[in-house]
Formats: sequence, C-alpha cells, structure tokens
Amino acid sequence: MSITLHFTQLKRKKRKNGEIPIYLRFTEYRKTRYLSTGIAVKEDDWNPNKEEVRKSHILSVKYNNELTKIKVKAEGEKSDLRQEGELDTTTLLERLRFNGAKTIREFGKEYREGLKESERFWEHNHFGVLLNDLEKMNVLDLPVSRVSQEFIEKLKTYLFKDVGNANNTVRKKLQRFKGMIKETIKQGYLYTNPYEFIEPVKRESSNKAKLGTEQIEAIKKLDLKKDSFEWHVRNYFLFSYYMAGIRFSDICTLTTDNIIDGRLRYSMHKTKTEKNIQLHPVHFELLSHYNTEKKGYIFPLLEHTYTDEFALKRKISSKNVLVNKALKRIAKKAGIKENISFHVSRHSFAHNALKRGIDLYSISKALGHSDLKITEQYLKSFDEEMLDTAMNSFFE
Repeated sequence: MSITLHFTQLKRKKRKNGEIPIYLRFTEYRKTRYLSTGIAVKEDDWNPNKEEVRKSHILSVKYNNELTKIKVKAEGEKSDLRQEGELDTTTLLERLRFNGAKTIREFGKEYREGLKESERFWEHNHFGVLLNDLEKMNVLDLPVSRVSQEFIEKLKTYLFKDVGNANNTVRKKLQRFKGMIKETIKQGYLYTNPYEFIEPVKRESSNKAKLGTEQIEAIKKLDLKKDSFEWHVRNYFLFSYYMAGIRFSDICTLTTDNIIDGRLRYSMHKTKTEKNIQLHPVHFELLSHYNTEKKGYIFPLLEHTYTDEFALKRKISSKNVLVNKALKRIAKKAGIKENISFHVSRHSFAHNALKRGIDLYSISKALGHSDLKITEQYLKSFDEEMLDTAMNSFFE
C-alpha cells in the first residue's frame, strides 16, 4: 500500500484566536502521521475538499503557494525514496523534517508568540532572553530538525562558559528550550527527543537575600523627601514586608475595593490564590498617605486600568525595574550592603517570622504557598543560619 498525502486542519490544536493549524497528513496502512506546515487559519477560511485556503482570506495566495511547495517537496521525496527502495512514512518524515523544517529562529518566534497568546507573560519574556543567547551562539538559522543531544550539550556549555550564567540560570534556560522542543516533536519536526539522555543540570541551593528587623528599621528611619519617588517606593516595600511579603504585581493592582472590614482581600496574580489578611496599625499608617476612600488603585504605580492582561504585566514589569533601582539607592542610604530588590521584602518577612517562632504552616499560609514543601525549600537557607546561631550559643 502506498503512502497518501493530504492537507488537513487539526481541530484539537485550535488556538485562542480561533485559528486551526494546517498539517500534511501521511497515511500508510491506515496509520496516520502529521507534519506541520506552519500555517493556521480559521475553520471558515479552510476548504477541506480542495485542501486549500479559501480565496476570501487575505493571505490565501501566499498560503496556498506555500502549501503547494510543501506538497511538491513531499511528493518528490516520496518518489526518490521509492526508487531507492526505502520508502516508508518514518523515513519520508525524517527527510522532510531535515530538508524542509523551519529554522530555530522561525519556530522560536512562533513558540514565543504562543506563550503570549496563552498570557504566559513571564515565560514569553524569559524565552526572548534565550533567543538572544541562541542568536549570539549563531545557531538560530539551523533547522529545528538538527537539534540533537550534541546540540543541547553545546548549548549548555555555551551558557556556562560564554554567557557566564550561574548554575540555576542555565537549568532554567535549558528547561525553557525543552518546552519549545516538546512542541517541535508534537508538530512533527523532530522524531526523537534530544533531551532523553541529557543529564539535567541540578538545582543549587541559593542564599536568598533578606533583611533583619534592624535593617528594616533603618529603612523606616531614613529621612526621605515626602512624595518623592524613593519615599513612595519605601512605602511600597514596607507595606509588602508587613503584609506577609505581598508581591509587587499584587501591590500594583490593589484597589480600594480590596479593603473590606479592616482586612485586605485580594487574589494573587501568580497563583490565583485568595488572600485575606487582617490590617494592623502599621498597615493603616502606611495607607494613610494614600486616598483609600476614592475608587481605583491604592498606590500610584499604574496610570490607568488595563483590559489587556499581557499589556498589564508588561507595564508591571517595567515599573518593577524602576522600583528595584530606587530600592538599591534606598539600601545604600540605609547602610545596607545586601543586593536588595522588591522580592526581598518577601524573603525578609519569612526570615523574621521564622526567627520569631511562627510555625511553618502559618508562614506557608501567609506567603500563599500551595504546599509546605515549597515553604520548606524557601526557608532552607534561613534554617541553616538559625541552626548556626543555636549551635554557637550552645558552646558559649
């Protein structure tokens, strides 16, 4: 039985914008395999009988020309393999992947766009950094079909030696690239998983920067000009610290509606976990500098409301950069040597709560962790510090 080739839309891969990817379907002995064409249109724009994009689509000529080239290429390779006596679906697919696959640049761009469509802002942002590394490595124009175990090992070495990334950064970048590779396998560009026999980079425990209560007090006592940017940033940081390490993204979007009956109630951006925390005098003192009676955001970080979630996260990210720069200036003025960022407020809360004897479960709930194991890992370096103190006191 010969191998039949037909274009089809895979409806199970329908995207959020309504477009459905078009694949070249290979059928041999009633078994089917697929090869991505890289083209996607809405169901109404596809003619399944003629296996072409309808003329009503603005890019119909371009897309149909590309489909014709793919079909001609596939039929040509099929004919060559038949003459060589090596024709089967696997061999045909491998040859087409090698010769006709998209480049890492092309597929990487599409994959990153998919992250954006899925509203995975941080992944979209970090994947862009990885693409820049691959650009400097001069491998973006290679076909994705050439990504092998050897390629992954070279990428790992390049990130360590040439880029100078730390262990955990390399680990995360390889995981992000692995996500893209999984998608190339799903779409038929790769037949084997190049990560299958790769030794993963092990996570190294890192010492999270945190501030003690004396350092927090030093920040509080700084004489900063009222209503200056640094003055506001200090307020944000202290509010986060006293509010169980509320994240910057949540600080930005807190509104007066989140204050109910002397409590702060909000949904965490990162985990969607609902938080409900009692407000204390220290919170009200900080809030007194802001108009909590008027509808809208509590803190003056965002100029207006956003209906586009991706645009909102991008704005929060840019604000976070400015706030972190201000925090470094604040830390210097307070005589603090730690490399401080807004997230340090979260670490500092956990560290000082543990030192004051608050139990692990309560700290975990306050941080909004879904699992105690996350909190245990989070406080691992802090535990070691407390153990050192305890041992020192034992021998005094």
